[in-house]
Amino acid sequence: MNLSVKDLKKLSFFQGLPDHVIQTLLNSIHTVPLKKGQILFHAHDAVPHIYFVFQGEVLIYNLTKHGSRKIIFLLGPGHLINHDVLDGRLSPVFCEGAGNTVLFQIPRDVFLPLMEEHTPLMHAVMHEYERNMWRMGHQLKNTAGSMLIERKIAAKLWKLGRDFGVQTPKGIMIEPELTMTMLADMVGVPRETISRACKNLTEQNLLIYQNRHFLLPDPDGLAIFYKM
Repeated sequence: MNLSVKDLKKLSFFQGLPDHVIQTLLNSIHTVPLKKGQILFHAHDAVPHIYFVFQGEVLIYNLTKHGSRKIIFLLGPGHLINHDVLDGRLSPVFCEGAGNTVLFQIPRDVFLPLMEEHTPLMHAVMHEYERNMWRMGHQLKNTAGSMLIERKIAAKLWKLGRDFGVQTPKGIMIEPELTMTMLADMVGVPRETISRACKNLTEQNLLIYQNRHFLLPDPDGLAIFYKM
């Protein structure tokens, strides 16, 4: 795949970087295809490369003590995947393709010296980490035990609609394919509970589910609902 500085500048992570830094990264980038359900790395794996999403989406998740999956992030194009850039510790999480995905792979021993030399690159990494911390805080707030499950789901779907939504005649469609099981893994409740809650949201005209896609016919109404 022939890539240019202009191609990378379309992605959020690279937009604030000087062209010569992007060109240096391009000289070491390899593209890696990742199929739906294919695991890039497991928790406790050593990950010698830095990865970015170029096309498609990946799931970042961990396993509970009961062996069930808890999805932490759904990351789309332009986002840094690694949670261990500086020290190279064993990965604390799993990374899996959410669909047919293309990644950028950069050797860690190339990326780290560039971070030390170029402040904008370090700022870009810090921005990604700060964003993830904000999202984690938001998720913890929305998984409080006293919060009704419908409100938890409404908050998660509204956020996914903002990050991955496309306008359709029926409303905002969350572009990545998502099953009820995947949504359950994101919210941290059984699938049967998700199905009942989604039915309630559908009856209130706040949600449509068809062909593995969630549609939000009234995103503003959904936001009002989860903030009640």
